[in-house]
Amino acid sequence: MNKSILFLFFVLGFQLSFGQNQNDYEEVKESVISAYNSGEFKAIFDSYSVEMQGAFSLEKTEEFFRNLKTSAGNIIDSEFLTFNPPYTIYATEFDAGAFMFSLALSENKEITGFKFTPYGKETNLAEADTMLDLPFEGEWYVVWGGDRKEDNYHVEHPAQTGAFDFLKINDDLKTHEGDGSTNEQYYAFGEEILAPAAGEVVMVVDGIYDNIPGKMNPDFVTGNTIVIKLKDGEFLWLAHLKKHSIKVKEGDKVEEGEQLALCGNSGNSSEPHLHMHIQDELKMNSAKGLKSYFKRLKVDRKYIENYSPVRGDLIEKI
Repeated sequence: MNKSILFLFFVLGFQLSFGQNQNDYEEVKESVISAYNSGEFKAIFDSYSVEMQGAFSLEKTEEFFRNLKTSAGNIIDSEFLTFNPPYTIYATEFDAGAFMFSLALSENKEITGFKFTPYGKETNLAEADTMLDLPFEGEWYVVWGGDRKEDNYHVEHPAQTGAFDFLKINDDLKTHEGDGSTNEQYYAFGEEILAPAAGEVVMVVDGIYDNIPGKMNPDFVTGNTIVIKLKDGEFLWLAHLKKHSIKVKEGDKVEEGEQLALCGNSGNSSEPHLHMHIQDELKMNSAKGLKSYFKRLKVDRKYIENYSPVRGDLIEKI
């Protein structure tokens, strides 16, 4: 199979409500798969928004999907992975291999963008020089982490290729009590976030509201944020913090283990969690992500040293 297959399309003026019913995405995704497998590519074109039809013609649509089908075959299965605005992403198995199928819709369920990218390729990350300590107490779950796309959707974003998303869980491996409709029901919400290493605070963003669970705020992607410049000149980001919980300001020197803020649900976040990554320079649009290691921790309740967590790990500070 030609692993270079890649289609990426954005429509200017695109708008998306992240409170949109996920069933809408499932419905459109299944209709696209059905039309693709049966060779009815015009049906996919008919599902485009007017703007997308004007920018990506029926002729181009049919050519693209014919080439995809020749190289990859039919779609066998497709399962939800995550939100990565403006896309909802599905792990999609073709006859010839796995892809990530990313789909963007308007509020009227019209297709405004999509892309297919090979799934499963490992990245070759440079390693951060600074060894870290976990930034929280108790047992947390690694929902995204690792070098492969199926373990960590962040690998597609150069500055965040070594990022982690952490959720706090209970003994039953649940992230919240009750129906999960309020932030206060989530075990991560309001948990103390600690400095993973010593350094200088070089950026603070605060005052962004915490989202209603299930909805996201794409206007402020990282939400309430702290960036620490580490001793080796690397920059550590802590994101989605609780509004008005940040205890430090730019220029402050912090020590490892010092309380910085509380875990929140601000920015591009669908439920309370902590995002953390290290990059090689301050500006995210030009930085490269670095692979982070923790000095010592429990992984699946076993003691480990010098470890970089991956998706599915249960981790705990020692």
